[in-house]
This record gives sequence, structure tokens and C-alpha cells, in this order.
Amino acid sequence: MTRRAALLFCALLLAPAAARADSLMTDLSQRLIAITSSFTGSSILVFGAVVPDGPGKRDVVVVLRGPDQSIRVRKKERVFGIWVNNEALAFEGVPAFYAVAATRPLAEIDAGADFARHQIGLDDLKLRERSANGAEEEKPETPDFRAAIRRLKLGQGLYASPMSPVTFVGPNLFRAEFQFPSNVPVGSYKAEIYLFSDGDLVGANSSALFVDKTGLERWIYKSAMNYPALYGLAAIAIAVGIGWTAALVFRKA
Repeated sequence: MTRRAALLFCALLLAPAAARADSLMTDLSQRLIAITSSFTGSSILVFGAVVPDGPGKRDVVVVLRGPDQSIRVRKKERVFGIWVNNEALAFEGVPAFYAVAATRPLAEIDAGADFARHQIGLDDLKLRERSANGAEEEKPETPDFRAAIRRLKLGQGLYASPMSPVTFVGPNLFRAEFQFPSNVPVGSYKAEIYLFSDGDLVGANSSALFVDKTGLERWIYKSAMNYPALYGLAAIAIAVGIGWTAALVFRKA
């Protein structure tokens, strides 16, 4: 990783001066997180180099998110002493995983408009509720459902809190490490890297990352997704076979 970061920095230094206005180059330590039967979590390193053009306080913010999913949130209410599901709202485009790293707290960077535009930080993460015809809706109780999604994701370890640090290794090289829990969903992820100068967005970059099952786990997962009926019948047959075999063994014993 150190060699790759050094090559990035050298490329920036060799670039023409006219093209080096706050130059930003980034990369990932790996682009595939392989999930096997012994998977207990993993981590990736986002690193890069910044060559500033002029004075000012530079900040780097990294957002790691994906894959988007649809979620239906139900609200429980107590009716005659029994807790039952009452109202439900459906949300689309909800990131299954979301984490942010920055050189300092987002409030100190003070780039509220850019944070809102690019959904940087949990407070600016847009979780929109949609109706059956696909139109966006804003109901009075929607903020409570949004807060419930964030609370559940935080409890599952899929929304990272507190924020991870972005550290500079020397004056120009930076790095940020992200941890994936064992229950991280498979799919496409994206690392978005933003460069701020005195609170103004002056550069951005992004890299793709994939989380996927490998080996037997991948075959089972793909079978369940692509052929659910056959997968269900096979699961029933296996369960019946195991039960029948166990019955024979205990009968002989």
C-alpha cells in the first residue's frame, strides 16, 4: 500500500503546474471483500495524496456507502395490552452500509450546503419515503421513521458511529480505515473522497468496491436468489433426509 501511495504522490508532482490546482488522487487497498464461511469481518484502507495550490486549511472527507435497498418500517402500538404492528412506511434508496471519515468533525469543516448536496454525514443522509406511484411524500411522522432506520442500522453495526479519522502521513499523503462487520451485505459499494479548502469543496474522487460471497457460499447464495422454488425444495429434501438418517441411527442404537 505504501508503494502505491508513493506512486500517486509522484504522479501529482510530475503533473503540469496548470493542472495541479489542489490535485487529488486516491485509491483503495482492495476492491473485493470476499465472504466465506469463516468470515468475521474485514477492513479496507482508503488512501491518497493531495497537492495544494495556494494557502488555506485543507480537509479530506471520505464517505463509504452501499448497496441501496428498499426498507419497510413498521410502527408498533399497544392495543388492549398487546403490542401490534400499526402504520408502515416504505423507503427506497436506503444505503445498507454507511460510514464517514474526516480530518476533523464535520461541524468544524463548516460546509453545510455541500454536505447536504452530497449526503455527507448521517444528519444529511436522505431517506425518502415513496408512495405506490413512485412520488416522494413528506408526512408529519416521516422523521420518526427515518430516525428508526438510523437507530436500527447503528444497532446492527452497519452505520458507523463515531466517525473514523482521516490522518495525514506527512504533509500530503492521507489514509482512512473502515471496518466491515460480519453481517455486511453483499453488493456494490462506493468510496467517495472529497477535498475541502477553508470549507469550500475543491475536489472529489470515487472508487468502486464489491462485497461478494465466494466458493460454496456464493453458489448457495446465487441458487437461493435465482431459483428460490428449487432452493426451497432442496432444503426440504435435505432436512427430510437428515431426519430420516438420524431416525435410523437412533433406532439401531
